[in-house]
Amino acid sequence: MSRDIHVHIPERQYDFLRGESAISGLPMAELIRRAIDYAYASAERPRVRGWQASVGWWKHPDAAVVGRRAGSRS
Repeated sequence: MSRDIHVHIPERQYDFLRGESAISGLPMAELIRRAIDYAYASAERPRVRGWQASVGWWKHPDAAVVGRRAGSRS
């Protein structure tokens, strides 16, 4: 089952999607579906026991990554 949604995006994103659609031959809707799956499927990924440590400084961190960090504060 599919659902219709309507999203307003800036002209630059629309132009980018239109270009990617022309290059790939895929409809813009399919590109958006794939982007959603790629960005938000991390909750479905299997987890393993163990520890993870990371250290870094980013001037402009990716919002999707920041949002997935446990206990992160925006």
